Amino acid sequence: MHKKGLLIVMARVKPEDEEAFNKWYNEDHLPKAIERFPGVLSGRRYRIREGEDEYQYLAMYEFESYDGMHATAGSEIMKELAREFDAAFGKGGRKRILAEQVKALTVG
Repeated sequence: MHKKGLLIVMARVKPEDEEAFNKWYNEDHLPKAIERFPGVLSGRRYRIREGEDEYQYLAMYEFESYDGMHATAGSEIMKELAREFDAAFGKGGRKRILAEQVKALTVG
């Protein structure tokens, strides 16, 4: 059985760009990522409220497998989406984390 992968992307944007950033991410970027990432199961966005001083936003993409997620992380699809972010909101405003599932419990 393959262990699931989790791609976490944290972002920071200038206060004057937040409205445009949220509109772009919700209406353009997140749907593109879900449509184009092979093996992706879900995508979620969060505004960071506590515990992080550098980044304001967090997105998590769950993948069927770590290997599939890892391949997507280095793909041209990912590079294209990163270029779109950089062009709209500046370089250096992102941090990416790749994680492999160790254990999962669900409620219900």
